[in-house]
Amino acid sequence: MEIIVAKEKLEKNKLVEISTSPKIIGFFDGEKYYAFSGICPHAKWPLEIGTVSTKTLTCAGHGWEFNIESGACVSNPGRDLKSFKIKDEKDKIIIIL
Repeated sequence: MEIIVAKEKLEKNKLVEISTSPKIIGFFDGEKYYAFSGICPHAKWPLEIGTVSTKTLTCAGHGWEFNIESGACVSNPGRDLKSFKIKDEKDKIIIIL
């Protein structure tokens, strides 16, 4: 299964909800696009209300931190986010589920 997203929907340095079922959020750092599960595994907070700094997504709920490139949980190893492969095309990205 794939989700197609217009690149214009992903503003630079802003977390964006791409899908609600399954909940997926996207991020564009100015060079590369990322997509990962949008619910914190700790307390189920929506991650699109978090912040990103230096490739680290911080959950707004309780401060858990995740590497946006791999989905790895920095603050509690083993509680990683599912990250999705992305095909980058001219005016869109394709998220492969």
